[in-house]
Amino acid sequence: MIRARRFERAKDGQLVVRLHPEEVALLRRLADELQELLDKRGAADGPAEGDNEGDEAVLSRLFPRAYLDPTEEQAEQEWQRFSSPDLVALRVAALRNLVDSLPATERRDGRVEGKLDEEHEAAWVGVLNDARLAIGTRLGVTEDDDYTARGPDDPSYLAWQVYAWLTDLQADLIDVLLGGLPRAGTDS
Repeated sequence: MIRARRFERAKDGQLVVRLHPEEVALLRRLADELQELLDKRGAADGPAEGDNEGDEAVLSRLFPRAYLDPTEEQAEQEWQRFSSPDLVALRVAALRNLVDSLPATERRDGRVEGKLDEEHEAAWVGVLNDARLAIGTRLGVTEDDDYTARGPDDPSYLAWQVYAWLTDLQADLIDVLLGGLPRAGTDS
């Protein structure tokens, strides 16, 4: 199946993004969910009691330990205390940049289009990666997983489809940012 390109460099150097309105809505929803997680991380007391264990796992994946040695717990706590606010602020800013730059100009083909500057490009890369990490952590994704083997009767089917879509979207973006040729199965 041939599908239209989602990212392309314009002559002025800006990155053009063309998505279906449903894809924009999904990105907005994923950004909202990531914002909720970041709000938990940014809370002064950390996640509230009774928070979802899955949230803890995702936050641990998004903000891995700096000190893996268990004897360095004090150094880890200091690292987290000093670096966590800045790391959360950077991710929140990236979320805002992505949401602010979501395509909105309607086209005749039913898609919407927008242009991204360098700051927005970086935000898109970061947020797409964070969203994939969050979903992948919740699903327990491994290298051996095959999302195509899951049918619609699988309770996690929709999450796997979103994960696969994010993977494909991120790959398309990276290909264009690296100046590569469109991947197989794409056309303008």
